[in-house]
Amino acid sequence: MKKKILQKISIIKKKFGDKKIYLHEPSIHIDDIKSVVKALRDNEISTYGKYTEIFEKKISNIVKNKNILSTINGTSALHLALKILNVNKNTEVLVPSLTYVSTVNAIIYNEADPHFIDIDPLNLSVDVIKLDNYLRKKTIKKNNKIFNKITKKEIKFLLLVHLNGLCCDIDSLSRVLKKYNIKLIEDAAEAFGCFYKNRHLGTFGEVGIFSFNGNKVLTTGGGGALVFKNKKLFKKGFNYATNCKILRNGEVDYDDVGYNYRMPSMNASLGISQINKLNKFKEKKKKLFHFYKKIFSKDDHIKLLIPHKNLNSNYWLNTIIIKKNKKISKKNLEFLFKKQNIFVRSIWKPIHLVKRYNKFQSMNLSQTEKIYKQAITLPSSPFLWR
Repeated sequence: MKKKILQKISIIKKKFGDKKIYLHEPSIHIDDIKSVVKALRDNEISTYGKYTEIFEKKISNIVKNKNILSTINGTSALHLALKILNVNKNTEVLVPSLTYVSTVNAIIYNEADPHFIDIDPLNLSVDVIKLDNYLRKKTIKKNNKIFNKITKKEIKFLLLVHLNGLCCDIDSLSRVLKKYNIKLIEDAAEAFGCFYKNRHLGTFGEVGIFSFNGNKVLTTGGGGALVFKNKKLFKKGFNYATNCKILRNGEVDYDDVGYNYRMPSMNASLGISQINKLNKFKEKKKKLFHFYKKIFSKDDHIKLLIPHKNLNSNYWLNTIIIKKNKKISKKNLEFLFKKQNIFVRSIWKPIHLVKRYNKFQSMNLSQTEKIYKQAITLPSSPFLWR
């Protein structure tokens, strides 16, 4: 078995070349450099400015929603999304434990409690059937609101995470949430450029967020964005993202405690050139996915995760699952890749396994824990496909 795995790693290494191959690096070209230099020459270097607005319009054109607000990063976008939806200390938010810590931290920033739910191993997203059964047993309905039977707190929202360019069956999930009158918020930090039935991920909920960190499909250095269901939420989000600053009697005043969360114009200038190449990035990453798919298609011990049939993915990180066997472990496989200077990464450590967060309520998370022991993400930078 080890010999077969080494052969597959050798094929990957031959394709990528002799240099060190990392998980997901930004693709920076001369047009990106020119765009940032232009912003510097235009003195667009502090807070938000004209390039911020241009970048937001480009996002709007792609996601087909005009209510776009760019931010300094995805974490601030998550914090703001929950804030304007009145998530507070009397609230519980359903959230997968398999996510980056910022997703859960944003709930805690707003003094609410995360309530961890299990995933579907096929898509790393919420297990819809398991969630339905859990809510039926663990919640009670009063005045058209859903409450946790144990904590008595209201469960207002599910904060859904689209990991690695994958997603669950959104239609099935929507039916379940409607049954319990639970609203949807989308952490689409890793899903910019992903479309479910021709509708962009992040636009199915009350609010969705994106990340444009240096390792995402496209980057602004640091950066994120929110997409709002309606204009009312957008205006509220804009107000809080700009320190709740207003003009009153001819001078600057403030109507609440706000946040300095808007994306600087210089960061946005990089986003403008990057977003123009989104389709090219996606095309290369799709070819890379099919390259991996061919390598692992007939493997009895390693399975590559495939996007949902209704999903046009951005293939952000290709993910393999090591099927249960005694001859190879996740650590063994990571070591074999590393020996060839191919730096794969374990999937995120589930948050409920982190000491600081293990006090929060959760359903049975057996599938989450199993996937954590089996899943590895492969190098997926678009420039790897030549």
